[in-house]
Amino acid sequence: MNPVLAGFWRRAAALFVDLLILAIPQTLVNVALASSSTIALAINMVMGAAYFAGFHSSARQATPGKMAFGIKVGDMAGARISIGLAIARFFATWLSSLILGIGYLLAAFTAKKQALHDLLCKTIVVNKAATPEEIAENSDTMPLTTGVILVSVVWLVVPLIGIVAAVFIPVYQDRIVRAKVTDAIVKAEPFKQEVVDALASRRPIPAGKRRIDSQYVDSVAIEPSGQITITLSKERARGGQVFFAPLATKGGIVEWRCWSEGVSQAVLTAACRS
Repeated sequence: MNPVLAGFWRRAAALFVDLLILAIPQTLVNVALASSSTIALAINMVMGAAYFAGFHSSARQATPGKMAFGIKVGDMAGARISIGLAIARFFATWLSSLILGIGYLLAAFTAKKQALHDLLCKTIVVNKAATPEEIAENSDTMPLTTGVILVSVVWLVVPLIGIVAAVFIPVYQDRIVRAKVTDAIVKAEPFKQEVVDALASRRPIPAGKRRIDSQYVDSVAIEPSGQITITLSKERARGGQVFFAPLATKGGIVEWRCWSEGVSQAVLTAACRS
């Protein structure tokens, strides 16, 4: 007797194929109705319901994804379900998704390999060749095949890559910008010394713009008060300004206050973070 029940991974592989198929028209709708996101969402919802409910209630009892992996949706005896039940099952999958996908994961642990939406709608996903008698007598799960394994790996790896990229790419980019901001601050040190020398000799502070040998800086200016303004390049260092102001003189040593505007705290040196 052939194995009857469709396991979690086979079902996941089938869903992956179906979502890929649906992604094409849904993307076209999103692009065409970019300025009307509510309408686009409604159309995509109707499209999804029509796709899954239409195929599940058809004579084949299966979407293209399920057909590709030799499984079908039926009632508890494996018989064809009505369009009404198929629509209810589609919306029940939303509940399975809303609870962090745990509703889908139930298919790996329940006796009949039913997900939450199957339990709610009293449906079952089985081998397309299974008869009512086999479904009643056999609780064996269909084995993993090469196709199921490959698609399941992609199903897991693609989101994982996205998560890793979302976490580490911004960190890497911040590290690069931090190096650029540090370079700008280091190369502005001579201008701080100009202010220190002027204060030490009680001369007027040499105010005005300065040239700086850094491709990450648009300009550097010294104010009559001694404040130094470093304007970072928007193209090369995300822009913004870093300020240094002399606070006091203690035995000829000037203490500097540093702050910024329009610069992420993550890319500033420790002394300039608020």
